Amino acid sequence: MAYSVLLIDDEPNFCTSLKPLLEADGYAVTISHTGRESLFHLESALFDAVLLDLGLPDISGLSLVDTLRTKYPDTVVIILTGCATVENAVEALRGGVYDYLKKPFDPERLLNILARGIEYKALKRKLSNSEKRFRQLARATWEGIIIYDKGTLLQANTQLYEMFGYTEEELVGTQIFDILLDKTTIKAMHLQSDPETIGPFEATAQRKDGSRFPVEIRVKQIDYSGRSAEVAAIRDVTSNRISLEKQLALQQKLADARRMETLGLMAASVAHDLNNIMAGIITYPELLLLDLPKNFKYRKEIKMIRDAGKRAAAVVNDLLTLTRGVNSKREVQNLNELVRNYINSVECRELYGRYPGITITSTTDPELANISCSTVHVTKSLVNLVNNAAEAAQKGGSIVITTGNRSLTKAVYSYETIEPGEYAFLQVHDNGPGIATDDLPHIFDPFYSKKVLGRSGTGLGLTVVWNTVHDHGGFLDVQSNDNGTSFSLYFPVTKEQPADNRLTPFLPTCRGQGEQILVVDDQKNQREIARSLLTRLGYQVHTVAGGEEAIEFIKQHRVDLILLDMVMDPGINGCETYQRIIEHRPDQKAIIISGYSSPEDIELARKLGIHHFIKKPYTLNDLGQVLRLEIS
Repeated sequence: MAYSVLLIDDEPNFCTSLKPLLEADGYAVTISHTGRESLFHLESALFDAVLLDLGLPDISGLSLVDTLRTKYPDTVVIILTGCATVENAVEALRGGVYDYLKKPFDPERLLNILARGIEYKALKRKLSNSEKRFRQLARATWEGIIIYDKGTLLQANTQLYEMFGYTEEELVGTQIFDILLDKTTIKAMHLQSDPETIGPFEATAQRKDGSRFPVEIRVKQIDYSGRSAEVAAIRDVTSNRISLEKQLALQQKLADARRMETLGLMAASVAHDLNNIMAGIITYPELLLLDLPKNFKYRKEIKMIRDAGKRAAAVVNDLLTLTRGVNSKREVQNLNELVRNYINSVECRELYGRYPGITITSTTDPELANISCSTVHVTKSLVNLVNNAAEAAQKGGSIVITTGNRSLTKAVYSYETIEPGEYAFLQVHDNGPGIATDDLPHIFDPFYSKKVLGRSGTGLGLTVVWNTVHDHGGFLDVQSNDNGTSFSLYFPVTKEQPADNRLTPFLPTCRGQGEQILVVDDQKNQREIARSLLTRLGYQVHTVAGGEEAIEFIKQHRVDLILLDMVMDPGINGCETYQRIIEHRPDQKAIIISGYSSPEDIELARKLGIHHFIKKPYTLNDLGQVLRLEIS
């Protein structure tokens, strides 16, 4: 049977080109060019999937998303839009959209997403039907059976006695429900309106040893030895409830992972351009500050521009953290060192200023094992957790940062399943009022916050923590009650020792000695920024606008080093450019400078012999130190 697809887009050419592609893959396609036309089709027929453009001429695409979620919950909704923004992506995903594609897109990717979406909805329906069949089976399969009259036990089967841990002598003749069930359940049974049948319904039962467990009960009136009595079937549903909860939790995790992946892909798509913009906002004020006298009238304002650019760049980095596996430099590190650095940092001092009376203490394990990590991302996770803890604890609150080792021989089932292994953990505890039970499952979702939007960060703080820990192969645990909250981050340990890779403060030795540098970047303003910084550092600079130009330049000239942008459009990218350059000059040195590069591209660059990667936006100090390391 062909799956039916409703394509809603106001561009006839787009619909005309996409329809045969879908039909070739076995789909029955109906086209609508307006929102109203699509509503008519939806009322006339059932569709397995809807491909929806947000920019419709008569009805808001997001409004249509809401209608689809409400009236057609079993229909897969995929957004196809040329106007992708973080805001409408977040709103669409919150509205139940399965996935979000920015035009233009790879047709094969669309077909794969469409197939997965239809399969996901089918599995969800199958799960729902399975639950219904389970309930029917529970009504028919009597595990523990009791016959009683006015609550007094007359007879029971062996399974009942084994289930509750009593002997027949201990129960026969007693008020059975006073012993086996809680008072709430007993009251509910007496309030049932149907005198013939009560239930099925779930209740909490209690064994002889005092342990409690969930049961499902069904009661029916019968004739017992010539008198009226009741028979109750009691089924222990502990394992079924756990199994069902695990399945639903897995489905939710898969949905969450897809949402995170979509946001990450969007972040990656805009990060390169945003970081290029930030480069100018950060670099030019820095150069001005070097040249202007200390008493210059607007020196403070120039610093504010530079610092605002740095904060904006930090937000872009937070968005990039949503891209699982995003490139980051890993090094052997000790969490104790990161904690000490934070306690002595400007960020920590500023926190004391924002929350007077708060105390931050640390308890570190002197025997703490090392980990392999991205120092920047793990430090950012620590900063985010402490900031959240300070906001929760408020004035006079207490925050405790703890490190330690933990060896697990079997899985630990807590906030999430922590697999067996050797871990170094970092814990941040506050004595605030705790996290509401309803909020706890959602605290790591992007933009999920009870704070006033815009006043307390970007809404990505805990999402950054979640992605960072899982990118490192680690796990999270969260414990919260009225006495406070603890976040514990578990990182796999390494036996390697930290290397002294710290960059020294900018010194005259970081300056160039007239070496020839070739800058390769498709953006003119980025070439000018690099030229300004390199000239200030004492290098002779040449610039070209793309990979092909760079190859021709190297064929005719020798340079000491190439600063190479990774993502260049149009034309070949940084990796291909360098690969072709070393065919002519095998010993040519290069450094990658880019606003965003995929982990695969960075790994290929390393295999080709490029050792250093500088992320835009960068500072004079960053550039100077890396250049001297590479050239020397």
